Amino acid sequence: MSGNPFAPPEEPAWRRHPHAPAPGTALARIEEIEDPGVRVLSFGAGRRVFSMLLVRHGGTVRAFLDACPHAFLPLTWRGGSVLSADGRRLVCSNHFAEFDAADGSPVSGPADCGLDALPVRLEADGAIVMG
Repeated sequence: MSGNPFAPPEEPAWRRHPHAPAPGTALARIEEIEDPGVRVLSFGAGRRVFSMLLVRHGGTVRAFLDACPHAFLPLTWRGGSVLSADGRRLVCSNHFAEFDAADGSPVSGPADCGLDALPVRLEADGAIVMG
């Protein structure tokens, strides 16, 4: 915590990424994501790509950085689906750590820290927008 109680809160590191989508950016439409399902979005290219996961369960959409906090590689690095069959866990394709799909918290494996959640909102017309 800052010594100055009036200092603005520090912005998360992902916001400083040069390819992170700006607040208000349209990301997808809810009907484009299976229920339950995951959609991977990437912005930029090469080593500087910003990758995120949109996770749908019913009428709810959550977003997380596509970055395993243990291996520092995308959860999707080895390909395939990272969502468990029941839609409740995200599974790292590198070392199979599991995270709660609702909040990114660790569930099993070498998971002592969770995924970084990203702010998104679901508009009345079904658009998913960066918060």
